[in-house]
Amino acid sequence: MRNSITRVQHALSDLAAGRAIVLTGSADGDPDSYLLLAAEKASPAALASMVRHSSGFVCAAVTRRICDRLGLPPMVGTIPDSAHDWYTVSVDAITDVGTGISAADRARTLTMLASPDSAASDFTRPGHVVPARARENGVLDTRGPAEVVTDLARAAGLSPVGAFAALVSEKDPTRIANEDESREFARAQQLTWISADDVVIYRRAVELHIRCTFTVTRTSPFGDLLTSGFRSDTTGTDYLVYRIGRPHAADGPWIHVHREADFAPHADSGNPDLQAMFSRIAAHGAGVVLIERNANDLDSYILTAEQQNRKRVDRNADVAQVIRELGISAPRLLDPPADLLRTLEIMGIEASALPQSDSSSAVIQAADSSTSTHHIVAGLVRHGDQRGRELGFPTANLELDTSVSGSPFDARLVDGVWAGRCVLPDGRSIAAAVSVGRRSTFYGRVGTRLLEAHLLDFDEDLYDLNVTVHLDHWIRGQSTFTSKEDLIAALEDDVRRTRTLLSSDTAPACS
Repeated sequence: MRNSITRVQHALSDLAAGRAIVLTGSADGDPDSYLLLAAEKASPAALASMVRHSSGFVCAAVTRRICDRLGLPPMVGTIPDSAHDWYTVSVDAITDVGTGISAADRARTLTMLASPDSAASDFTRPGHVVPARARENGVLDTRGPAEVVTDLARAAGLSPVGAFAALVSEKDPTRIANEDESREFARAQQLTWISADDVVIYRRAVELHIRCTFTVTRTSPFGDLLTSGFRSDTTGTDYLVYRIGRPHAADGPWIHVHREADFAPHADSGNPDLQAMFSRIAAHGAGVVLIERNANDLDSYILTAEQQNRKRVDRNADVAQVIRELGISAPRLLDPPADLLRTLEIMGIEASALPQSDSSSAVIQAADSSTSTHHIVAGLVRHGDQRGRELGFPTANLELDTSVSGSPFDARLVDGVWAGRCVLPDGRSIAAAVSVGRRSTFYGRVGTRLLEAHLLDFDEDLYDLNVTVHLDHWIRGQSTFTSKEDLIAALEDDVRRTRTLLSSDTAPACS
């Protein structure tokens, strides 16, 4: 497994199949490791294995809504404000359960907790399964085992209820396994292992947490200056983007300023650093200055090492999402931190580094996205299940083989919707709205992973033909819709955005 995205995708498949996964401990955070299960798929055999390799204290991760529906108040003595994630009263299922302590009984209780048809009267209190309420925003709030397993269950298309138990060290049974030991255990037992940070990166890759707050065009000595603001709903951080010229022009430099102490560094304020950056961009014809606003240099003094690491991961993901919203898929950066380059790569942005020229900034040189070959998929068009045709958006389907070593899809291409082109065997290039993923509305995240290209203004038969699909612009992450009507509305918007993106030579501006 090569990166966070791949590990989480394997974990989703395993949880949906009823297999346990391993959550590794962290040197900077919670040092304990855990075994995780999706409660909806919990079996007596899986619970027996969990109990055998753990401390035996099995918890059920639940959401606030489930607590409210099943009448699960905080355990007596819990102080919610100071509890990492608070426990509720313990429970046992009433039906088909003996004393409640056996693996079979606890598996039954877990599946009942996950059932949407269960009611408060279906459980006795106290019992032998202890529910733990996960934070509302999952791992984006707290990187605990309850948040990890509920986020993963939801992403797998399952009920957001999971089971977790601390993994006991095999070297010293008097303590819990650490990060290294848990990975060794996972390899020995042929289980998937993940970290909480993996789940954070996955959610930031497939969900959108950046929103544009304003866009305005001003005149400047360097030409028209398109200024946009972005805000992260995850970190609360504001970002300011200045664009000069045509951002998709080949060899156009892009400048990313990592941190800015001034809360609002305006382009016309006489800021010498900004003026120097704009001059550098103008000399090359086009580019972008991306500024993280109001960065606090006191962080290194008031935050723990764990908190600083989490903040760095979150803000790197912010930067990746801003770059992706600008329509850039293959930037080159000057002197970026290694962890930023790694985050961009994991989130499907083919970033590379340029030689040093200014240690306080990072220059991004964008490849012309209209001719980029970083995301190209070639394959045979297969017969699908006709979902697209049923919705009014017939597609050409290509299976993505994530099991083949070295496949570009196992680490580089994240699930989502793209604007691109489908090149036919006769050389014709047809604009296409392209979906990459498992069709979460119908199959959660456990269906066959497909590339589905809806060719615009095209109705010919492509079955059993070899086609090449170019993914030119990221549009959005995969979403699960509650109705076909909502899905159709989203597909119509995808088609509109595809037409706009492919007909424009400039990066899309938010409005």
